[in-house]
Amino acid sequence: MGLPGAGKSTVGALVAERLGWPCIDFDRTIERAAGCTIAELFAEAGEGAFRAWERRLTAEMAPADGPPVVLVPGGGWVEDPDHRARFGVSWRAIYLAVSPEVAVHRMGATVADRPLLRGLDPVESVRNLLRRREALYLQSNHVVSTDSMGADDVATLIVALALGQRPD
Repeated sequence: MGLPGAGKSTVGALVAERLGWPCIDFDRTIERAAGCTIAELFAEAGEGAFRAWERRLTAEMAPADGPPVVLVPGGGWVEDPDHRARFGVSWRAIYLAVSPEVAVHRMGATVADRPLLRGLDPVESVRNLLRRREALYLQSNHVVSTDSMGADDVATLIVALALGQRPD
């Protein structure tokens, strides 16, 4: 989990591939099920509708007693207390920490497609999200700073954490 631009989708897919587990990318799954983009869903039904999709997906695709999966939730998924209650109990939660400047750089032109980042200054929008969510992200089991690491290195570290190994 983490801010937009942290590398969740890219790293999540790599981790799932290496572990041989399914990867559930919430944004892509919701877009397929809703028949529209996340930006369109926000515009037509609001953030609350998107969060309801996330709650349903979490319950259906990652039951506490189910087989292991790699979840790639949206950045605000952590704001739901029911999700956080499972950290360390039935889930190993990993926060991909990224600075707002690096996040916006990584998103490039796609920052305009992010409903919560629309505004005059995307870096300031990401800073605001970080201020709102950082304490929640820090409740995760592990924090991995992605600012100076490539996706492959981040995935290698997360696989080690998922397998209970000491990362190098």
